[in-house]
Amino acid sequence: MPADSDDLLAQQLRQLRREYLRDSSQRVDELRQMKARLAADPGAVIAELRQAFHRLAGSGGSYGFPDVSARSREGERLTMQIEPLGTATPADVDAIDRCIRAVADAFAAARESLGPDTPRGS
Repeated sequence: MPADSDDLLAQQLRQLRREYLRDSSQRVDELRQMKARLAADPGAVIAELRQAFHRLAGSGGSYGFPDVSARSREGERLTMQIEPLGTATPADVDAIDRCIRAVADAFAAARESLGPDTPRGS
């Protein structure tokens, strides 16, 4: 493949990664909103959180952000453990909150790694 094609592909991949990170604040906010609904319907919300963490674990890896993927996987594992119980103890809620903060921190670090063109947030 010619060097120009490599450069174009690299530019396109950088742009896709930036677009993914631009939406990261919204993704983290969705996790926070789900966590806020835990008391009202823990069984359903835990399942939603598990699915959201699962999607982030996959997409983080696909876009080349292994820390986003790893932190999301931790949230997925946690919710998988508590999902069969159908409820979340205060300790579970705290652990979910820590996972959400870890995902937010991983997104922030990813934005920093791409430089100043990526908007801040989350």
